[in-house]
Amino acid sequence: MSLSAGDKLGPYEILEQIGAGGMGEVYRARDSRLGRSVAVKVSAELFSERFEREARVIASLNHPNICALYDVGPNYLVMELVEGESPKGPLPLDETVRIASQIADALAEAHEKGIVHRDLKPGNIKIKNDGTVKVLDFGLAKVNAAAVAQSEDSPTISMAATQAGVILGTAAYMAPEQARGKPVDKRADIWAFGVVVYELLVGKRLFVGETVTDTLAAVIEREPDWNKVSPHLQRLLQSCLKKDPKERLHDIADAKLLIGDQRQEVVNAVSPPSKAGLAWAVAGLGLLAVLAVAFLHFREKAPAADTIRFQMSVPQESSALSLYLALSPDGRKLVVTANEPDGTNRLWVRSMDSLEARMLPGTENATSPFWSPDSRTIGFSDGGKLKKVDAAGAAPPVTLTEVQGNAGMGTWSTDGVIVFGNRQTNGGLRRVPASGGTAVPLSNIDNAHQETSHSFPVFMPDGQHFIYLRAGNDPNTAGIYPGSIDMKPPDPLPQRILPSSLGVVFVATDEPAGGRLLYLRDGTLMAQPFDVKKLALVGEPVPVAEKVGSAGAGGYFTASASGALAYRTGEGQTRRLSWFDRTGKRLNEVGDAAFYDQLALSHDGTRAATHIEAGQRDVWVFDLARNSNTRLTFDPSSDDDPVWSPDGSQIAYCSGGGNSTIQRKAANGTGEPEVLIQNKSTACPQDWSRDGKYLLYSTLGGGAGGTDLWVLPLNGTERKPFPFLATPFTEVQGQFSPDGKWIAYVSNESGRTELYVRPFTPGVETGGKWMVSNAGAYQPRWNRSGKELLYLNPTNKVMSVEVDGSGASFKAGIPKPLFDLPIYPAAGFTTMTPYWDVSPDGQRFLAINQPVISGPAPVTVVTNWLATIKK
Repeated sequence: MSLSAGDKLGPYEILEQIGAGGMGEVYRARDSRLGRSVAVKVSAELFSERFEREARVIASLNHPNICALYDVGPNYLVMELVEGESPKGPLPLDETVRIASQIADALAEAHEKGIVHRDLKPGNIKIKNDGTVKVLDFGLAKVNAAAVAQSEDSPTISMAATQAGVILGTAAYMAPEQARGKPVDKRADIWAFGVVVYELLVGKRLFVGETVTDTLAAVIEREPDWNKVSPHLQRLLQSCLKKDPKERLHDIADAKLLIGDQRQEVVNAVSPPSKAGLAWAVAGLGLLAVLAVAFLHFREKAPAADTIRFQMSVPQESSALSLYLALSPDGRKLVVTANEPDGTNRLWVRSMDSLEARMLPGTENATSPFWSPDSRTIGFSDGGKLKKVDAAGAAPPVTLTEVQGNAGMGTWSTDGVIVFGNRQTNGGLRRVPASGGTAVPLSNIDNAHQETSHSFPVFMPDGQHFIYLRAGNDPNTAGIYPGSIDMKPPDPLPQRILPSSLGVVFVATDEPAGGRLLYLRDGTLMAQPFDVKKLALVGEPVPVAEKVGSAGAGGYFTASASGALAYRTGEGQTRRLSWFDRTGKRLNEVGDAAFYDQLALSHDGTRAATHIEAGQRDVWVFDLARNSNTRLTFDPSSDDDPVWSPDGSQIAYCSGGGNSTIQRKAANGTGEPEVLIQNKSTACPQDWSRDGKYLLYSTLGGGAGGTDLWVLPLNGTERKPFPFLATPFTEVQGQFSPDGKWIAYVSNESGRTELYVRPFTPGVETGGKWMVSNAGAYQPRWNRSGKELLYLNPTNKVMSVEVDGSGASFKAGIPKPLFDLPIYPAAGFTTMTPYWDVSPDGQRFLAINQPVISGPAPVTVVTNWLATIKK
């Protein structure tokens, strides 16, 4: 359970949360009886009688180098609050010996009372400000067999109680017998002691592998490199690190004796020379300096670090990877979005040294994750809210700011500034402090250049400049552009860095340019030098990986400043069509999985038109009764935004992208398509009137500069389109009422995207306008009865409004929420055709679900990837 300041556990008053460990959440608290500060570790489960009994044995330990256990509650432990840091190597020889001696003293005290630590590692050791060493969590790996809420500070593998055949501990510090799942005793602590001392001395972990399994194999099979160890400690460490526990030191007291024997040798080795030997020492140092220069000048180049590739699977069997993945700046953690069977999208974090990913509570509906510079916090979008959450899950998410529509991908500077995008046509980039506050606009959408969104910003090393994606339908202007935190809208179109329809990743390097830009080109991940001062590409691009997937404006790849790269292919990427009832209950999925995008039901509800991305974008017809798809379009252009004729015999659609045409074709696939209208900009059909006489369509960058609604008459020989609504604002997602008297649409004219209704009388400019929604609206749909309007609010909740359009005036009731719809893409202003529809009886809803993966879709991780492309 999560606690807040002021909460009490018995006599202990919670002051603040300070982290998470193998036991669960950790809090700083005050003991009201004794007036002292303590650390309280809270478990998600109640302790067993056996746990309490053994924990009280541990509480009997009383030693200056052991963190004291004060009290045991029903689901919490009260411990000494130790202020300090865990030791990190490489350390000087004398410092290593000093720390090792105190660790050995702590182990000796515990072993004498029959207590085995079983999880000794640097994370369980703290150095106080006065230099005192404290060993934490004595015996709790054994006592608490059902540990929960693991964190990087205590990534203990804990799968059962103290039975044979069970692995407990952290992989890199396990004794060979522990790695094999055999029973362990105090000799496992002696092994871990040796591994820890080796790491403090050398500065690198003794046993590492691509995966936890490989690390365990290294523990069992690999021998240490004794050439890296000071001769003063070789005897000690060789005695501690015998693979066979029978040959290993049987008692930590033996290690203490070895340390005692060598302590004077170490002192002598590091003592300053006497005055008599000072001249010789200076001469010797001079000679060493000359030799060092000669060695550095003539030696061969040191071998580069190895490049290692391995794969990480989905978080759990019941989930599937969604669109987003992001490596932490230090390269030690990967966050992904995963979609669960109920349609919920959550954040999962996988540490590179862990067997499993960990779900972050409170991140339902999370998208677009990005990291803080210190790799401790994750920012993400939750509909119209930008939030942040502790990467260890030690605290619930915090809302930073709220925006109209849906917040997009962000980037976090070392100066504590976040820049993020917005998924709607009237929303550009925004800036907000990492501590939270009001979002300040940085850019506006440029309708003259047919832009649709600004997103995927990436900060440069200076923390002032960034690059970002200006997405749109004009291939001559869409791409990656430079920006800065002091830019103000309206901003003129700057010099384009790279033509692209997808976001990019920047990685700082030690190359002359200062970094590399990673971007996708026809499914191939490219890396090109990037001048961080000029904000310009230099040199030539080099392929890094092939068949890398993408969806929308995001690519399935990420990289860290530490030299790690992660990506996954687009193979197997799918979405599902699902029916929901009016309570939000998922009734069933229909048909096979495919990459569906946009959706329109025929008026009799027997078929659905959608466009599917399968190498190219084409319109398909789905027979709901037979659960089968039939491809309708075959031309090389992008074909999308399908709408049905009233009798279901034809489908109109958009073809061609930037300079598009609206075509119609027989729904059974026979015959050639007929061009209805040729447009200089994007023209997309919205709806077909029930009498078959009029086609409602949108134009991006229309006569008044915004996205406007136009009408194309379909009767007669002269098909001259006329505007229904052309304003400086954006009007889109128009829908004819069933009787043809009204048109519902969404517009941003009020500063927020809302649902409006206007009368429709061809050739007559009729007045009157009614706002139907009151808190944001997208993707409206009429109930076939004409008495209900349905739409999605900014958080993807289906809203219902009773309406009456039988008279000369339109009447609308109060919007009422029905249920949350797990739709993909999320409700947004940029879509022309909705991604959901209503059955003829108004009782069911067909929707495109969040993206999923059919079958295995692991993430490929590559360490030191730059070594693979440097010549």
